[in-house]
Amino acid sequence: MKHLLSTTFAVGLLWLGVFSGTAHAQSRLYDRIFDRADINNNGFLTMTEFMGTQSGSVRWTDAAFRFKANDFDENGFLDKLEFRGSRGGADGGKPTKAETFLLADLDKSGFLDPSEYALTQPQSFKARQTLRNFDLRDTDDSGLLSPREFGGRLIGI
Repeated sequence: MKHLLSTTFAVGLLWLGVFSGTAHAQSRLYDRIFDRADINNNGFLTMTEFMGTQSGSVRWTDAAFRFKANDFDENGFLDKLEFRGSRGGADGGKPTKAETFLLADLDKSGFLDPSEYALTQPQSFKARQTLRNFDLRDTDDSGLLSPREFGGRLIGI
């Protein structure tokens, strides 16, 4: 029994050492990503700098949602600790269709123009593809997307 307890204790210590080493390695990785993205070296990431940490398949609206979710002090910037806490910008969830529309509606007009609609598409999409998608949704040919055209019924918009 004594041998079993000491073996279990040793395995537990080994696991803790491996886990903390892994966590430390992850923190260093996130710090390197942060440092590369922090263009002006002020120790904070703006939304624009944060976008540089995201892959081409990420939509601007998804990144903006995660940015806001991880800006715990709500100062409009992410510091290194907030960035680490977001697992390098990966945590924070994904906006609903309504939240996506509201995030993209930069001028708060209640409609999306083509440039605002582009924020709802993956960064890797070419302009031609985005405009084609916009035109397919713009059923009244107004050059603007209503909430209904954007995604059907959006509650509260």
